[in-house]
Amino acid sequence: MFRDIDQDDKRVTPIKVHKRFVAQRFGVIDNTPYLGVMFVQGIKPTPTQLHQFDTGSNAGPTASMVSGGVTYTKYSYLVWQQTYHMFFKYANTPNDRGTTSPQPQFVFDKYHRPWGRNTIMSSSNTVPDYITLRQRQFHNQFNVFSIPQRLYGEGIKTGSIEITDHSTDNVITIKDDGYGNLYDSAFEVNYLSGSLTNNSSGSAVGVVNYDLGLVVITDTGSYGTVGTGTGSNGWKLEWDSTKTIQEYEFTCIIPPFTFNRTRNISVTAGRSGSMNINASVSTQDNYYWKGDSYVTQSAVKKLSAILPSPAESMYNTSSAYVATTDVQNFATHSFFAPYVTSIGLYNDFNELLAVAKISKPVRNDPELALSFVVRFDI
Repeated sequence: MFRDIDQDDKRVTPIKVHKRFVAQRFGVIDNTPYLGVMFVQGIKPTPTQLHQFDTGSNAGPTASMVSGGVTYTKYSYLVWQQTYHMFFKYANTPNDRGTTSPQPQFVFDKYHRPWGRNTIMSSSNTVPDYITLRQRQFHNQFNVFSIPQRLYGEGIKTGSIEITDHSTDNVITIKDDGYGNLYDSAFEVNYLSGSLTNNSSGSAVGVVNYDLGLVVITDTGSYGTVGTGTGSNGWKLEWDSTKTIQEYEFTCIIPPFTFNRTRNISVTAGRSGSMNINASVSTQDNYYWKGDSYVTQSAVKKLSAILPSPAESMYNTSSAYVATTDVQNFATHSFFAPYVTSIGLYNDFNELLAVAKISKPVRNDPELALSFVVRFDI
């Protein structure tokens, strides 16, 4: 028994879900090669050093990393230059596009302004917060954490970055503000209120690109060793990945006086079969390859392949079988009503795509209409 579902009874809702990941070179644990999370350091080159770059003496400080059995070489001059072009070149003045004002539209960040909230956060400030908090300021060194796309999906969840670093005497915990900026959590109140300490603690210490999986430490003072692993316990990087799943919802309606028959074998006379079997199933040879030759498959074996066990035992294996038309008397009564226990969703080719199980059987009263809402995620 089948029934088409009206288009108005179908709904698809996208839902964003997140999963927490941890990459660490912490103590005796180092899972970064397995995950493919890389730490690279960029050193600012002189114009001459950049123009004379090669894989030899002009490459600047280099380092290598093995990930997935492949060795990668990291060139610090190129790391600095690429990071500068992506995040900072047009976020500061002067630049190629403007001499008096930043040009955030040319910074490689599709969804977030280079400095986040372009407002005054404290009444005592007379300039925008990106100036007060020294956001997008850069120096001669970048410490970059690179997260592979397979570990952040459609993008890092904003506000989910947390770095725990032991490269100094004190443990440093760095978070992101959800707008692409990093700050020291020890000075969170100063950062969020826009009121820095006398030595400027509370200002931004780096940037995040949520869409490319790049976390960059820009401060070369107290945070210049973050990620370098020079401390006794190393570092730990945590983030939430993002993936959009689709929630499908179908409203399955049973009108009155419909779906009041059942194909369950228990209602047939003598529990006889309810499926037609063509004579060719039992009489026509059916060959299959076994080892180095073809062998003949028996009729019972063929029935076992097309019928759920033990249903094949209810059928004649030597000739055609016609499904029964007789049912038990209790199933012919006008008040007979089967119980709904599961609902199957089929495509236009009658292929079963999903099965919904009901928590308890529901009686399909002939005079009542029933509605079942089926939901599942993909």
